[in-house]
Amino acid sequence: MTNQAGTSVRLSISMPKESWLHVSLVVCFAAAIALLMFLDYFNLEKIAFFNDTGFMFDYTWKGRLFLFLFFWLFVLESLSGFKLLKERGIKSWSKLRLVAIFLCALIPLIYVIGINFLGLDQIVLGAGEFVRLDYWKANSIFWSNFLHGDWPLSLEYVVFTVAFVATVLLAYGKKGLRTFSISVALVAGIAVVYMIDTMYPGGAFTPFQVLALPTSACAAALLQAIGMRFSLVFSPILSSTPVISTNVNGSMISTSIAWPCAGVQSLFLYTILILLLFKRSNISLFRKSVYFVIGAVGTYSVNVLRIVTYFVLLVNQGTDAALTFHNVYGELYFFAWILLYMLLIIGIQKYSLVEKTKTAFTKIVTRRNP
Repeated sequence: MTNQAGTSVRLSISMPKESWLHVSLVVCFAAAIALLMFLDYFNLEKIAFFNDTGFMFDYTWKGRLFLFLFFWLFVLESLSGFKLLKERGIKSWSKLRLVAIFLCALIPLIYVIGINFLGLDQIVLGAGEFVRLDYWKANSIFWSNFLHGDWPLSLEYVVFTVAFVATVLLAYGKKGLRTFSISVALVAGIAVVYMIDTMYPGGAFTPFQVLALPTSACAAALLQAIGMRFSLVFSPILSSTPVISTNVNGSMISTSIAWPCAGVQSLFLYTILILLLFKRSNISLFRKSVYFVIGAVGTYSVNVLRIVTYFVLLVNQGTDAALTFHNVYGELYFFAWILLYMLLIIGIQKYSLVEKTKTAFTKIVTRRNP
Protein backbone atom coordinates (compact mmCIF):
# COMPACT_ATOMS: atom_id res chain seq x y z
CA MET A 1 0.00 0.00 0.00
CA THR A 2 1.34 3.52 -0.84
CA ASN A 3 0.36 6.99 0.28
CA GLN A 4 0.12 10.12 -1.90
CA ALA A 5 3.85 10.81 -1.57
CA GLY A 6 4.55 7.37 -2.90
CA THR A 7 6.03 6.19 0.36
CA SER A 8 5.45 2.54 1.11
CA VAL A 9 3.38 1.91 4.20
CA ARG A 10 3.66 -1.47 5.88
CA LEU A 11 0.58 -2.90 7.54
CA SER A 12 1.23 -5.30 10.34
CA ILE A 13 -0.98 -6.99 12.80
CA SER A 14 0.60 -7.34 16.17
CA MET A 15 -0.71 -9.21 19.16
CA PRO A 16 0.78 -9.27 22.64
CA LYS A 17 2.57 -12.43 23.65
CA GLU A 18 -0.15 -13.19 26.19
CA SER A 19 -2.72 -13.27 23.38
CA TRP A 20 -0.64 -15.60 21.24
CA LEU A 21 -0.06 -17.96 24.14
CA HIS A 22 -3.70 -18.01 25.19
CA VAL A 23 -5.01 -18.55 21.66
CA SER A 24 -2.42 -21.25 21.03
CA LEU A 25 -3.50 -23.21 24.10
CA VAL A 26 -7.13 -23.03 23.03
CA VAL A 27 -6.14 -24.23 19.54
CA CYS A 28 -4.19 -27.19 20.99
CA PHE A 29 -7.27 -28.58 22.74
CA ALA A 30 -9.49 -27.73 19.77
CA ALA A 31 -7.16 -29.65 17.43
CA ALA A 32 -7.31 -32.77 19.62
CA ILE A 33 -11.11 -32.74 19.72
CA ALA A 34 -11.37 -31.96 15.99
CA LEU A 35 -9.05 -34.85 15.04
CA LEU A 36 -10.89 -37.20 17.36
CA MET A 37 -14.22 -36.16 15.87
CA PHE A 38 -12.89 -36.64 12.31
CA LEU A 39 -11.60 -40.14 13.07
CA ASP A 40 -14.80 -41.02 14.91
CA TYR A 41 -17.15 -39.72 12.22
CA PHE A 42 -15.44 -41.62 9.39
CA ASN A 43 -14.90 -44.80 11.48
CA LEU A 44 -11.12 -44.50 11.24
CA GLU A 45 -10.26 -45.20 14.85
CA LYS A 46 -7.78 -47.92 15.61
CA ILE A 47 -9.83 -49.59 18.34
CA ALA A 48 -12.53 -51.45 16.38
CA PHE A 49 -15.13 -51.18 19.16
CA PHE A 50 -15.72 -47.50 18.40
CA ASN A 51 -16.19 -48.21 14.70
CA ASP A 52 -19.05 -50.60 15.51
CA THR A 53 -20.72 -48.41 18.12
CA GLY A 54 -21.46 -45.30 16.08
CA PHE A 55 -20.56 -41.63 16.29
CA MET A 56 -19.50 -41.26 19.92
CA PHE A 57 -19.85 -37.47 19.86
CA ASP A 58 -23.62 -38.04 19.76
CA TYR A 59 -23.62 -39.99 23.02
CA THR A 60 -23.80 -38.64 26.55
CA TRP A 61 -23.64 -42.07 28.19
CA LYS A 62 -20.96 -43.21 27.56
CA GLY A 63 -19.81 -40.92 24.80
CA ARG A 64 -17.76 -37.89 23.81
CA LEU A 65 -20.40 -35.18 23.72
CA PHE A 66 -19.09 -33.82 27.01
CA LEU A 67 -15.77 -33.02 25.32
CA PHE A 68 -17.70 -30.48 23.24
CA LEU A 69 -19.32 -29.07 26.36
CA PHE A 70 -15.96 -28.92 28.13
CA PHE A 71 -14.38 -27.02 25.24
CA TRP A 72 -17.34 -24.63 25.04
CA LEU A 73 -16.94 -23.80 28.74
CA PHE A 74 -13.18 -23.43 28.25
CA VAL A 75 -13.78 -20.84 25.53
CA LEU A 76 -16.35 -18.99 27.66
CA GLU A 77 -13.90 -18.77 30.54
CA SER A 78 -11.05 -17.75 28.23
CA LEU A 79 -11.68 -14.01 28.55
CA SER A 80 -10.94 -14.16 32.26
CA GLY A 81 -7.98 -16.43 31.55
CA PHE A 82 -6.50 -13.94 29.11
CA LYS A 83 -6.80 -11.14 31.67
CA LEU A 84 -5.04 -13.35 34.19
CA LEU A 85 -2.16 -13.92 31.76
CA LYS A 86 -1.80 -10.18 31.24
CA GLU A 87 -1.63 -9.66 35.00
CA ARG A 88 1.07 -12.29 35.40
CA GLY A 89 3.11 -11.19 32.37
CA ILE A 90 5.01 -13.79 30.37
CA LYS A 91 7.90 -11.75 28.99
CA SER A 92 10.23 -13.00 31.71
CA TRP A 93 9.25 -16.66 31.35
CA SER A 94 11.96 -19.07 30.27
CA LYS A 95 11.73 -21.05 27.04
CA LEU A 96 11.72 -24.24 29.09
CA ARG A 97 8.54 -23.16 30.86
CA LEU A 98 6.83 -22.27 27.59
CA VAL A 99 7.83 -25.63 26.11
CA ALA A 100 6.41 -27.42 29.18
CA ILE A 101 3.13 -25.50 28.83
CA PHE A 102 2.74 -26.42 25.17
CA LEU A 103 3.68 -30.05 25.80
CA CYS A 104 0.92 -30.31 28.42
CA ALA A 105 -1.58 -28.64 26.08
CA LEU A 106 -0.59 -31.03 23.26
CA ILE A 107 -0.95 -34.20 25.36
CA PRO A 108 -4.53 -34.93 24.18
CA LEU A 109 -3.55 -34.47 20.52
CA ILE A 110 -0.45 -36.62 20.95
CA TYR A 111 -2.57 -39.24 22.74
CA VAL A 112 -5.16 -39.38 19.93
CA ILE A 113 -2.39 -39.67 17.31
CA GLY A 114 -0.62 -42.32 19.36
CA ILE A 115 -3.78 -44.40 19.80
CA ASN A 116 -4.64 -44.39 16.10
CA PHE A 117 -1.28 -44.30 14.32
CA LEU A 118 1.54 -45.31 16.67
CA GLY A 119 0.23 -48.48 18.34
CA LEU A 120 -0.60 -46.90 21.69
CA ASP A 121 -4.00 -48.60 21.58
CA GLN A 122 -2.37 -51.96 22.33
CA ILE A 123 -0.69 -50.50 25.41
CA VAL A 124 -4.02 -49.05 26.58
CA LEU A 125 -5.80 -52.37 26.09
CA GLY A 126 -2.95 -54.20 27.80
CA ALA A 127 -3.25 -51.85 30.79
CA GLY A 128 -6.98 -52.55 30.93
CA GLU A 129 -6.36 -56.28 30.92
CA PHE A 130 -3.84 -55.94 33.72
CA VAL A 131 -5.97 -53.66 35.89
CA ARG A 132 -9.47 -55.12 35.61
CA LEU A 133 -9.91 -57.95 33.08
CA ASP A 134 -10.26 -60.73 35.67
CA TYR A 135 -12.99 -58.81 37.50
CA TRP A 136 -14.87 -58.04 34.28
CA LYS A 137 -14.76 -61.65 33.12
CA ALA A 138 -15.91 -62.93 36.51
CA ASN A 139 -18.88 -60.55 36.76
CA SER A 140 -20.26 -60.00 33.26
CA ILE A 141 -20.62 -61.69 29.89
CA PHE A 142 -20.05 -58.25 28.34
CA TRP A 143 -16.46 -58.02 29.57
CA SER A 144 -15.20 -57.36 26.03
CA ASN A 145 -17.26 -54.16 25.86
CA PHE A 146 -15.72 -52.95 29.09
CA LEU A 147 -12.18 -53.64 27.87
CA HIS A 148 -12.45 -52.34 24.32
CA GLY A 149 -15.06 -49.60 24.82
CA ASP A 150 -15.62 -48.25 28.32
CA TRP A 151 -12.00 -48.48 29.43
CA PRO A 152 -10.42 -46.54 26.50
CA LEU A 153 -13.19 -43.93 26.60
CA SER A 154 -12.85 -43.38 30.35
CA LEU A 155 -9.08 -43.15 30.04
CA GLU A 156 -9.53 -40.60 27.25
CA TYR A 157 -11.37 -38.28 29.62
CA VAL A 158 -8.66 -38.80 32.24
CA VAL A 159 -6.01 -37.75 29.69
CA PHE A 160 -7.94 -34.59 28.79
CA THR A 161 -8.41 -33.80 32.49
CA VAL A 162 -4.77 -34.27 33.49
CA ALA A 163 -3.52 -32.32 30.46
CA PHE A 164 -5.95 -29.45 31.04
CA VAL A 165 -5.23 -29.12 34.78
CA ALA A 166 -1.46 -29.24 34.15
CA THR A 167 -1.75 -26.62 31.40
CA VAL A 168 -3.84 -24.31 33.55
CA LEU A 169 -1.45 -24.59 36.51
CA LEU A 170 1.67 -23.93 34.41
CA ALA A 171 0.22 -21.13 32.30
CA TYR A 172 -2.24 -19.40 34.63
CA GLY A 173 -1.08 -20.45 38.08
CA LYS A 174 -3.25 -21.43 41.03
CA LYS A 175 -5.67 -18.59 40.25
CA GLY A 176 -6.18 -20.28 36.90
CA LEU A 177 -7.89 -23.22 38.57
CA ARG A 178 -10.47 -20.80 39.93
CA THR A 179 -10.75 -18.99 36.60
CA PHE A 180 -11.36 -22.24 34.70
CA SER A 181 -13.07 -24.00 37.59
CA ILE A 182 -16.30 -24.81 35.72
CA SER A 183 -14.59 -26.42 32.71
CA VAL A 184 -12.14 -28.26 35.00
CA ALA A 185 -15.01 -29.51 37.17
CA LEU A 186 -16.96 -30.77 34.17
CA VAL A 187 -14.21 -32.72 32.43
CA ALA A 188 -12.81 -34.04 35.72
CA GLY A 189 -16.28 -34.96 37.01
CA ILE A 190 -17.14 -36.89 33.85
CA ALA A 191 -13.75 -38.63 33.95
CA VAL A 192 -14.34 -39.74 37.55
CA VAL A 193 -17.93 -40.87 36.92
CA TYR A 194 -17.06 -42.79 33.75
CA MET A 195 -14.05 -44.45 35.34
CA ILE A 196 -16.01 -45.52 38.43
CA ASP A 197 -18.67 -47.13 36.24
CA THR A 198 -15.95 -48.78 34.15
CA MET A 199 -14.17 -50.20 37.19
CA TYR A 200 -17.44 -51.26 38.86
CA PRO A 201 -19.97 -51.80 36.04
CA GLY A 202 -23.61 -52.76 36.40
CA GLY A 203 -24.28 -50.75 39.53
CA ALA A 204 -21.59 -52.49 41.57
CA PHE A 205 -20.35 -49.24 43.12
CA THR A 206 -22.41 -49.37 46.32
CA PRO A 207 -21.98 -45.75 47.55
CA PHE A 208 -23.72 -44.52 44.37
CA GLN A 209 -26.02 -47.50 43.86
CA VAL A 210 -27.71 -47.02 47.23
CA LEU A 211 -29.45 -43.92 45.79
CA ALA A 212 -30.84 -45.80 42.79
CA LEU A 213 -33.63 -47.52 44.76
CA PRO A 214 -35.40 -44.39 46.12
CA THR A 215 -35.11 -42.72 42.71
CA SER A 216 -36.58 -45.79 41.01
CA ALA A 217 -39.39 -45.93 43.60
CA CYS A 218 -40.29 -42.28 42.91
CA ALA A 219 -40.25 -42.98 39.18
CA ALA A 220 -42.50 -45.99 39.73
CA ALA A 221 -44.95 -43.83 41.68
CA LEU A 222 -45.04 -41.34 38.80
CA LEU A 223 -45.54 -44.16 36.28
CA GLN A 224 -48.48 -45.36 38.35
CA ALA A 225 -49.88 -41.83 38.45
CA ILE A 226 -49.94 -41.61 34.65
CA GLY A 227 -51.62 -45.02 34.36
CA MET A 228 -48.74 -47.14 33.08
CA ARG A 229 -48.63 -50.81 34.03
CA PHE A 230 -45.35 -52.05 35.45
CA SER A 231 -43.72 -54.03 38.24
CA LEU A 232 -40.86 -52.91 40.48
CA VAL A 233 -38.64 -55.57 42.04
CA PHE A 234 -35.60 -55.16 44.28
CA SER A 235 -33.72 -58.04 45.86
CA PRO A 236 -30.26 -57.34 47.27
CA ILE A 237 -29.70 -61.09 47.38
CA LEU A 238 -30.05 -61.56 43.62
CA SER A 239 -29.10 -58.12 42.37
CA SER A 240 -28.16 -54.75 43.79
CA THR A 241 -30.20 -52.94 41.14
CA PRO A 242 -33.97 -52.31 41.20
CA VAL A 243 -35.72 -53.77 38.16
CA ILE A 244 -38.77 -52.23 36.47
CA SER A 245 -40.69 -54.48 34.06
CA THR A 246 -43.21 -53.18 31.52
CA ASN A 247 -45.41 -54.73 28.84
CA VAL A 248 -44.14 -53.86 25.36
CA ASN A 249 -46.15 -55.29 22.44
CA GLY A 250 -47.43 -58.20 24.48
CA SER A 251 -44.15 -59.21 26.14
CA MET A 252 -42.63 -58.12 29.42
CA ILE A 253 -39.32 -56.27 29.15
CA SER A 254 -37.27 -55.85 32.31
CA THR A 255 -34.82 -52.98 32.80
CA SER A 256 -32.28 -52.80 35.60
CA ILE A 257 -31.82 -49.32 37.09
CA ALA A 258 -28.13 -48.87 37.88
CA TRP A 259 -26.90 -45.63 39.43
CA PRO A 260 -26.01 -43.99 36.07
CA CYS A 261 -29.57 -44.66 34.87
CA ALA A 262 -30.90 -43.13 38.09
CA GLY A 263 -28.81 -40.01 37.50
CA VAL A 264 -26.73 -40.28 40.67
CA GLN A 265 -23.82 -38.75 38.76
CA SER A 266 -26.04 -35.71 38.19
CA LEU A 267 -26.23 -35.14 41.94
CA PHE A 268 -22.45 -35.52 42.12
CA LEU A 269 -21.87 -32.98 39.33
CA TYR A 270 -24.57 -30.67 40.69
CA THR A 271 -22.83 -30.50 44.06
CA ILE A 272 -19.50 -29.61 42.45
CA LEU A 273 -20.89 -27.00 40.05
CA ILE A 274 -23.15 -25.26 42.56
CA LEU A 275 -20.39 -25.07 45.17
CA LEU A 276 -18.08 -23.52 42.57
CA LEU A 277 -20.77 -20.96 41.74
CA PHE A 278 -21.16 -20.14 45.44
CA LYS A 279 -17.40 -19.79 45.87
CA ARG A 280 -17.23 -17.25 43.05
CA SER A 281 -20.13 -15.17 44.41
CA ASN A 282 -20.91 -13.04 47.45
CA ILE A 283 -24.20 -14.73 48.29
CA SER A 284 -25.09 -14.96 51.97
CA LEU A 285 -24.79 -18.31 53.74
CA PHE A 286 -28.57 -18.50 54.29
CA ARG A 287 -29.33 -17.97 50.61
CA LYS A 288 -26.65 -20.44 49.61
CA SER A 289 -28.35 -23.06 51.80
CA VAL A 290 -31.76 -22.32 50.27
CA TYR A 291 -30.41 -22.35 46.72
CA PHE A 292 -28.54 -25.61 47.36
CA VAL A 293 -31.57 -27.44 48.77
CA ILE A 294 -33.90 -26.23 46.00
CA GLY A 295 -31.31 -27.19 43.36
CA ALA A 296 -30.80 -30.64 44.88
CA VAL A 297 -34.56 -31.28 44.89
CA GLY A 298 -34.76 -30.08 41.30
CA THR A 299 -31.87 -32.31 40.23
CA TYR A 300 -33.43 -35.32 41.94
CA SER A 301 -36.78 -34.57 40.25
CA VAL A 302 -35.07 -34.36 36.86
CA ASN A 303 -33.51 -37.78 37.49
CA VAL A 304 -36.94 -39.23 38.27
CA LEU A 305 -38.38 -37.62 35.14
CA ARG A 306 -35.59 -39.13 33.06
CA ILE A 307 -36.45 -42.68 34.19
CA VAL A 308 -40.14 -42.07 33.52
CA THR A 309 -39.39 -40.68 30.05
CA TYR A 310 -37.35 -43.80 29.23
CA PHE A 311 -40.25 -46.15 30.05
CA VAL A 312 -42.83 -43.99 28.30
CA LEU A 313 -40.70 -44.15 25.15
CA LEU A 314 -40.12 -47.87 25.63
CA VAL A 315 -43.85 -48.62 25.77
CA ASN A 316 -45.01 -46.20 23.07
CA GLN A 317 -42.13 -46.15 20.58
CA GLY A 318 -40.11 -49.29 21.24
CA THR A 319 -36.66 -50.33 22.40
CA ASP A 320 -34.65 -48.37 19.83
CA ALA A 321 -36.25 -45.05 20.77
CA ALA A 322 -35.75 -45.76 24.48
CA LEU A 323 -32.08 -46.68 23.98
CA THR A 324 -31.49 -43.56 21.88
CA PHE A 325 -32.92 -41.46 24.69
CA HIS A 326 -30.79 -43.33 27.24
CA ASN A 327 -27.54 -42.91 25.29
CA VAL A 328 -28.02 -39.46 23.78
CA TYR A 329 -30.67 -37.26 25.37
CA GLY A 330 -31.05 -38.48 28.94
CA GLU A 331 -28.01 -36.67 30.37
CA LEU A 332 -29.09 -33.45 28.65
CA TYR A 333 -32.06 -33.26 31.05
CA PHE A 334 -29.67 -32.49 33.88
CA PHE A 335 -27.43 -30.08 31.97
CA ALA A 336 -30.41 -28.10 30.69
CA TRP A 337 -31.75 -27.92 34.25
CA ILE A 338 -28.47 -26.93 35.93
CA LEU A 339 -27.75 -24.28 33.28
CA LEU A 340 -31.18 -22.70 33.70
CA TYR A 341 -30.98 -22.94 37.49
CA MET A 342 -27.56 -21.31 37.70
CA LEU A 343 -28.72 -18.53 35.34
CA LEU A 344 -31.77 -18.08 37.58
CA ILE A 345 -29.58 -17.70 40.67
CA ILE A 346 -27.32 -15.21 38.87
CA GLY A 347 -30.36 -13.25 37.69
CA ILE A 348 -31.92 -13.16 41.16
CA GLN A 349 -28.69 -11.90 42.71
CA LYS A 350 -27.76 -9.44 39.96
CA TYR A 351 -31.16 -7.72 39.79
CA SER A 352 -31.94 -8.03 43.54
CA LEU A 353 -35.22 -9.78 42.75
CA VAL A 354 -35.73 -10.97 46.33
CA GLU A 355 -35.33 -7.46 47.72
CA LYS A 356 -37.61 -5.98 45.06
CA THR A 357 -40.24 -8.64 45.78
CA LYS A 358 -40.08 -7.89 49.51
CA THR A 359 -40.44 -4.16 48.85
CA ALA A 360 -43.41 -4.67 46.54
CA PHE A 361 -45.08 -7.02 49.05
CA THR A 362 -44.54 -4.49 51.87
CA LYS A 363 -46.13 -1.74 49.81
CA ILE A 364 -49.17 -3.93 49.08
CA VAL A 365 -49.60 -4.81 52.77
CA THR A 366 -49.18 -1.14 53.78
CA ARG A 367 -51.87 -0.03 51.34
CA ARG A 368 -54.31 -2.63 52.63
CA ASN A 369 -53.55 -1.88 56.28
CA PRO A 370 -52.83 1.87 56.48
